[in-house]
Amino acid sequence: MDIRQLNYFLTIADMQNYSHAAKILYVSQPALKQNISKMEEELHTQLFIYNNHHLQLTKTGQELYDRAKPLVKEFNQLIDDFKNQDRTVKTPLYIGVTFLTMLEYMDQISRFIRRNQQVDVHFIQEGSIKLQHDLVDGKIDVALLSFPQFEQDIIIDPLADESEGYTAYVVAPKSHPLAGYKELSFKDLKNSNIVSLSTNFVLGEFVKQNCEKYNYSQQVILVHDDFELILHSLNQLDAISILPKELMTNSTVKDLAWIPLTDSKNTYRHGIAYRKKLSQNASVIRQFIDHIKN
Repeated sequence: MDIRQLNYFLTIADMQNYSHAAKILYVSQPALKQNISKMEEELHTQLFIYNNHHLQLTKTGQELYDRAKPLVKEFNQLIDDFKNQDRTVKTPLYIGVTFLTMLEYMDQISRFIRRNQQVDVHFIQEGSIKLQHDLVDGKIDVALLSFPQFEQDIIIDPLADESEGYTAYVVAPKSHPLAGYKELSFKDLKNSNIVSLSTNFVLGEFVKQNCEKYNYSQQVILVHDDFELILHSLNQLDAISILPKELMTNSTVKDLAWIPLTDSKNTYRHGIAYRKKLSQNASVIRQFIDHIKN
């Protein structure tokens, strides 16, 4: 005997008629009669008798009815509760990430999602400067990005581990004249074609400012937001780029030399950023910040 059979039994008892019960349950009358016969055979007792053309419960049938009614009701409520869990309005959380912070903090973010299923997490991947603008504009709630800070209406808390961040390297084809150097400064890039990240990225802004400082702006032949596209273009364009060293192990592009950049501030720490005035989902934002910090 199962819940389905009990539900059929209760409906027949309430309707006192196979025909009416069949319409409610969308089951044929023969199927209902067969169901009752199986129950009676299993329980070794008669559950219904006919009285004035209506089905009437026997004494045993009434006892089963009284005990089965709350069981079926509780089971149906349990099913409804599970179904309604999926319909519960979740609190949205828009998290900004860079390519590198997504890689570095994916385990922590995944644990947060698993532990907080009432939160509807959305990811926006951009450069750190663009993420700071998006925070101010309210497009995201919190961001894992790199220093320095460009926007005044946000707070960036440094993350505890000083090793968390990235280091700027010059990347060049192995056939490039600069490829054999053990280290380079920005001045050494004179006369080299440069492929740069856009100013959505901290390194893109760094390249732009230094090109203006050293009058190298005419050497920039391509600006893009895609790391892989930039790396693939270097051999074809006989160009160099300035990128995070941490990309070296995550890139499929080979035959490139990665050379330390000696200019000051070529190491950029990661931080977690949020608006000074948090939005309506402030408690969820705080919860996420505490989770990442701890």
